[in-house]
Amino acid sequence: MTTLVRPIEAIVPRTSAHFGGKATHLAALARAGFPVPAAYALPGEAAEQFFAQALPDSKPSKLFLEGPPPSESVLAGLRAKVLLAEIPESLRVELKNALANLLSNGAESVAVRSSSLGEDQDYASAAGMHTTFLHLATEQQVLEAVRACWASLLHPRVVSYIRGLGVDPNASMAIVVQAMVPAEIAGVLFTVNPLTGAADEMVLNAAYGLGSGVTDGRVSPDTYRVHKRTGWVRDRIIGAKAVRVVGTPGKGIADEPVSEAEARREALDEHTLQQLVELGRRIERHFGDPRDIEWAIAGESIYVLQARPVTAFAPQWGHKNARTTSISDADPVSAVWSNLNVGEALPGVASPLTWSVLSNFSEIGFRKALRSLGCSVPDDAALVGNFRGRIYLNLSELIAIASQVPGVDARTLSMLGVETELEPVHERLDERSSLKFLVRLPMTIARLAHDTLTFPRRRAESRRQFEAELQRIEALDMRVLDTSSLDNTLSDTQELLAHVGGVMLSAYGSLLLSVLLLRAALLWLVEDRADELLRGLLSDLEEVESADPGRRLLDIAGIASNEPAARDKLLQADPTDLVADDLPPGPTREAIGAFLEQYGHRAVREAELSEPRWREDAGLLFAFIRRNLETGAAATNDATSRAHRSLRRRSEEELDELNPAALRGVAKRLLTMVRYYMREREALRSDIVKVLGLFRAIACDASKRIRMLEPECGDDAAFYLTLEELHALLRGQLNSVRQIVRRRRVQYERDAALPDPPSTFVGYPTASRTSTPVGDDLEGVGASGGSAEGPARVLRSASEIPSFRPGEILVTMHADVGWSPTFLLAGAVVTEAGGMLSHASVIAREYGVPAVVNVPQATRAIRSGDWLRVDGNSGLVQVLARAADSVRSPNSVVS
Repeated sequence: MTTLVRPIEAIVPRTSAHFGGKATHLAALARAGFPVPAAYALPGEAAEQFFAQALPDSKPSKLFLEGPPPSESVLAGLRAKVLLAEIPESLRVELKNALANLLSNGAESVAVRSSSLGEDQDYASAAGMHTTFLHLATEQQVLEAVRACWASLLHPRVVSYIRGLGVDPNASMAIVVQAMVPAEIAGVLFTVNPLTGAADEMVLNAAYGLGSGVTDGRVSPDTYRVHKRTGWVRDRIIGAKAVRVVGTPGKGIADEPVSEAEARREALDEHTLQQLVELGRRIERHFGDPRDIEWAIAGESIYVLQARPVTAFAPQWGHKNARTTSISDADPVSAVWSNLNVGEALPGVASPLTWSVLSNFSEIGFRKALRSLGCSVPDDAALVGNFRGRIYLNLSELIAIASQVPGVDARTLSMLGVETELEPVHERLDERSSLKFLVRLPMTIARLAHDTLTFPRRRAESRRQFEAELQRIEALDMRVLDTSSLDNTLSDTQELLAHVGGVMLSAYGSLLLSVLLLRAALLWLVEDRADELLRGLLSDLEEVESADPGRRLLDIAGIASNEPAARDKLLQADPTDLVADDLPPGPTREAIGAFLEQYGHRAVREAELSEPRWREDAGLLFAFIRRNLETGAAATNDATSRAHRSLRRRSEEELDELNPAALRGVAKRLLTMVRYYMREREALRSDIVKVLGLFRAIACDASKRIRMLEPECGDDAAFYLTLEELHALLRGQLNSVRQIVRRRRVQYERDAALPDPPSTFVGYPTASRTSTPVGDDLEGVGASGGSAEGPARVLRSASEIPSFRPGEILVTMHADVGWSPTFLLAGAVVTEAGGMLSHASVIAREYGVPAVVNVPQATRAIRSGDWLRVDGNSGLVQVLARAADSVRSPNSVVS
């Protein structure tokens, strides 16, 4: 009789197909000398023989590939028969001998793991779809576990998965019986970043006890991001590690509490971490593709428990353009990172789909903007990075490149919103020669002149093309498209983003150069008053699209105040439950309908694809209208707007009187260009948000399709996929996303629960929150002139906006266009992110609200209720009284 149960190292390539993916990869690891625990494998043939005896009328392979899918009740009945059927005597003996050999050679217990013939393959991974049993010590336990593994083959989701593959005419289930490692520390190592697909870094999770606590999400592990080539730890996060999973031979596993002191320590020391990194490198080299490695440490030894392919990244792994979050190979430890500017566009943790859409766009955008200045940008410069799900800029690279422009340094870029904490940048700044820039300067000026002359024509033609394509895609009913057509629509949307994005980047490059030249001219004319004069000249631009929503909402509040039925409904109903149709027919309802038609594509955090748009959830809009009805804030805002119009006129009159006349004339022409490009940039930003809305619509529809096949993925699965994975899913190249979505969701939630990393750091962010500043004088960039006093209201998320009261000083980390209605209620605005050209600054100047941006750690240094003085001219924010002893008038004073 042929022996079925084989030692793992005896499985060779010509017979490995019979033993499934897990056993095959373990066998390859064992033959290559990797530290794999002793194990035996049982081929799929044994399952076929067992099924033929236990289910003579229902061969599983026919259930998978022939006829209509079996119902859940049919499969439940078949599983019950499998669990009660006797295993053939000859096989019982072989399993008994295998168990005895493992125990006699030092194992205290064993793990029984499924190794489906459709699992852990190069084209797909069914990871986690079958059952694993840990810490078994008796023959009876092993036999029951083997039957349960076979029975898992008859689970509805497994049947659906294998039917979807359509590549395995003999679907079956192999088994691995493996010596149990009494793990003190265990975890998972990805040799490619599983969130971004970056092939140049590894991600490692580690926790105390058995690795099952990490893989099933019960334990929040320590997380390390490691540069693959150098081993440099790019980021490290100390997880909660509140429990460890421990096992007792023959009694299974249980959770055991971890002491607070132990939980605060890193599970791995540096030496062990580097050993794991080197192990990951060797395994990836051996297999030739990225791997998802489960490992365990017992004593001084590291063991490899699994090494399955990371199938989701196979198409892009190793691609020359897949470096998304690369670090500087030359000196990664000294790289200075900041999100004070980009954090405004994409605040907080980005979903994987958002990151994959926008990271490459951002990288290309910054390169194009720098080149438009006449700078030389190295091909290997990494300008954009991802830390704990947040987007960051590499200031060391950015400022070193921009410093090629004579007179442009970190302080100049700080004025524009790149950074205020200049010390670490200056210390590490490699001076770049300006020679190439000066050689190209005539061509740069000629290009700027050409772009300025031709941009209106190119913009008009681009606008026509954009509107036509946008309307075509918006008219599609995603629900009736087949997957191939939905995939084509996704590709069309990408092309539309590239089109309108290219136009916006062209406008932004011209804007940036125009501002720098205008500021240089003003410095020559008025020296130290240049920035103050520039703020005045850029106030009250008019026709700035990003400022329109707030003004329109004020108008709607005015309409409602004269319509009693609508006013009463808005004041009495819960704003979060209201929709436009709840209002009585009349001018207010019509005005809100028109508003949503024109601005419904916008939202708070509108660059985040998973965020609902205003047309989907208008709760914040109704809350803003209600607050205006309660307080009549419109009159106050009109007064401040008139003050800023007066400021602009005074600034223009001052410019008219400056000498020499020739330089004054140049400055006035540059001012015209700056105003034009600022308006165009804001309009183009709105167009980009419309395209992002298309991505959202496609992702929402794809999520519904995923849920039909894999209900456990939830309603938003597509947002946890990368763009490449979403394409692969729609093209039938990715049959199951359950494990990808589960893993990404856990990581996203962990990142979101972490304190925000410092706005600026060197090398990598600290493992825990930095201490709150104790000073009462905070400095930033004066973005909108005037000064105001009043109580602070610190808002950390959009959900807190309804609590904001007129006259309070808004203090927040970042504020995009979706926050703009709140600016109209504020006595002043203070943000941690942004600069003079940021969207928040533009809107504040349009509304005439004093604003200071780029204030490091403002939301930590200031508490709600603190009495503040905000000077939008000097960029100074002063805490005059802390909340506990704040007794001054609640009315802000604007000057």
